[in-house]
Amino acid sequence: MMATAEKTFQLPFLKEPGVQMTFDNGHTFVFVPRKGQVFNVSTWVKTGSMNEDAQNNGVSHFLEHLMFKGTARCKPGEFDKAMENMGAIINAATWKDYTFYYVTGPNTDYGEFDTALDLHADMLLHSTLPEEEIGEPYDPAKGEEPPVKRERGVVIEEIGMCEDRPWNKIYNAVNAMMYPEGHPYRRDVIGTRTIVGTIPREQIEAYYRRWYSPENMTTIVVGDFDKATVVEKVQKAFDFASRTDATPALARYTEPTPAETFKGQFVTDPKATRYETIVSDVNTQFFSMAFAGPPVEDQAATVGMNIASTILGESLSSRFNQNLVEKQTPSGFNMLGTGQYEFKLGNVVFIQGNFNTTDVTAALDEVKAELIAFLTGKPITQEEFDRIIKKARVDFASGIETTSGIADVLGESLTVNGTVEVFTHWLDVLNALTLEGVQAVAKKYLQPELAFTAVLGSATALKEQSTASKTPALAVV
Repeated sequence: MMATAEKTFQLPFLKEPGVQMTFDNGHTFVFVPRKGQVFNVSTWVKTGSMNEDAQNNGVSHFLEHLMFKGTARCKPGEFDKAMENMGAIINAATWKDYTFYYVTGPNTDYGEFDTALDLHADMLLHSTLPEEEIGEPYDPAKGEEPPVKRERGVVIEEIGMCEDRPWNKIYNAVNAMMYPEGHPYRRDVIGTRTIVGTIPREQIEAYYRRWYSPENMTTIVVGDFDKATVVEKVQKAFDFASRTDATPALARYTEPTPAETFKGQFVTDPKATRYETIVSDVNTQFFSMAFAGPPVEDQAATVGMNIASTILGESLSSRFNQNLVEKQTPSGFNMLGTGQYEFKLGNVVFIQGNFNTTDVTAALDEVKAELIAFLTGKPITQEEFDRIIKKARVDFASGIETTSGIADVLGESLTVNGTVEVFTHWLDVLNALTLEGVQAVAKKYLQPELAFTAVLGSATALKEQSTASKTPALAVV
C-alpha cells in the first residue's frame, strides 16, 4: 500500500516536524515524533450522531461500546486485559462530528507499542459485534426488561442518568430550538431508550460497514519512533483488504451525507420558538442561552469568539463571575459561564448558569444586562484583552504537553476542519487578533435577540414567571 499524498508540518514547541500522509485506500495517517517513554495511538472516525437518522439515533455511541466486545482474534475483554497488563490507558468517545478510540502506553523495549497498535487496528477493522454481547432487543419504554443484562442495558442506564441531569435537559431543549426538523445536530448523541433497546444487530453492523471505512479514518501516532518503521507498522496493522473475511466488502458512497445536506442551517424563521421552560424537581433554577456562532472554517472568528467568551464568562476574573457570582446579586447566581462548541456544520456559543431566586425573569434580565454592557456600554478593555490573550497562550502550551494532548488536538483539527493547519496556525491566528476584532465578533454573534433560551426550574419559579411574563406553556418532565 502506497501513500498517494504526503506532507510535513511544524508543530508549536516541538523541534521535529510531523508528517501527514494518505494511503491509496483513503486512510489518513499522522505521525508526530516526540521524545519520551510514552506513546499515544488513536483513530478518529468521521462519524457521530451527525450521520444518524430518526431510526438509528444513538447507534454511533452504542457501536463505540460494542467495538470493545471482541474480534475474530480476541474474545470480549481480552483487548482491555492486554492493555491493562502493559500499564496502558484505553478509552473512546462519541460526539456529533466524530467517534475516536485511543491507547496511551509506555514505550519501552518490551514491544508495548506493537501490541497496542496491532490490537487497536484489529478492533477497528474486525469487530464482530457478537449478538450475545449486544443483548436481546427489548423496549424499556413499554416496561420490558432484558432477560440478561448486556450492552443494550448498559447504554440504556447511561441514557437514564443523562435524563436525570438538569444540564442535559436544557442542552437538548436548546438544541431542538436551534436546528430545523431533521437536522443531524438536533438529536441527542446518546440516543433514545427505545432505539438502543430495539435496534437489531444487522442495522448496527450496516452502520459499522458504512462509516468505518478507510477514507473516514485518521490514525495518529505520537511517540519516540523512527518514521519509516512506524509507517510500515501502521500499514500492516490497518490492512483494510483483510476485512472481507469478517464483514462484507465496503461500498463506496458518493451521495451527500446527512450532515452535508444541512451544512450551516440554523433556525432562521423569525416566528420560530426561541424560549422554552421545563418544570423539574429542583431547588435552584438552571438556564442556557445558545447562539449560532461563526463557521468553523473562519478560524480568526472562531478564536476571537473563544477570547470574547473567556473574558465574558470562562475565568474567575470574567465579567459574569465578578459581577454576578462573586458580588451575589439579588438573583444569587451559583454558577454562570460561557463557552463555544466548534462544530463542522457551524459553531455554537452558549451562556449557562444556575441561580437561587424563583424570579426567573429578574435573573435572565441581569444576564442580558451584563451581556449588553459587554457588547456596547462597557466594551473589552485593553487590560482584559492582554490578560486573556496571555492566558490563551499558556493554556494552548499546557494542553499539548503530553502525547495524548497532541493527538487530541490534531485529531479534532483533522476531523472537524479537515486540516492540521487549525492546530499548527493557531498561535499565529491568536497573535494576529486585535481588541477591536474580538469586540466585533462578539457584537455580531451575541446579540440577545438572537439567543435560544431554555430554563429548567421548580414549578413555583416557572409558574410565577409564566404568570408575570406570559411565556409559553410549561413542558413538564
